[in-house]
Amino acid sequence: MENKKSPMELLKEFAPEFAKHQMDEKALLFENEKYQAIPKKYKLLAGIAVSAALNTDTCTRMWVKQAKDAGVTVPEITEAIMVARYLKQAMVNDTVSNTLTLLSENKI
Repeated sequence: MENKKSPMELLKEFAPEFAKHQMDEKALLFENEKYQAIPKKYKLLAGIAVSAALNTDTCTRMWVKQAKDAGVTVPEITEAIMVARYLKQAMVNDTVSNTLTLLSENKI
């Protein structure tokens, strides 16, 4: 099986300045003392939930690995994924609400 490059490795290859900017932003959020109102653990759980909700397997795995390395538990990771699923389901409800209103009013 060939060694597949990660999205960040590819970005570093094709746009190194942009990749550095992205990593600098990550360091700012996760390491700069001015931006620690939200503990790292919760930032990692947010990364898991957002990645799962946006359907990106690679990013979800990356955030889960970082979370586990930082001591986040499997039940906490699982719950973050469940929150993502619930919120995505709620977004579908919101997306179709105007259509359902029109349908209920016999306008379509």
